[in-house]
Amino acid sequence: MGYDVSRRYDDGREWWEAETEALEFGAEDPLSLLGLVALREQRGAVWHASDAEIEAVMQEFGLCS
Repeated sequence: MGYDVSRRYDDGREWWEAETEALEFGAEDPLSLLGLVALREQRGAVWHASDAEIEAVMQEFGLCS
């Protein structure tokens, strides 16, 4: 996917990073890091879920109280 991936330890915690010249992502494990990169790749620069999208998923899966 064109990212440079690295792993480091900060205060005893493992931290993973994926970087290009324009983008940088960080997560506590490789799977979470891949998820963030995949969201950005699929959804573009405005990759965050909107309140309406979150509500729709919560409704669909019965997660509302």
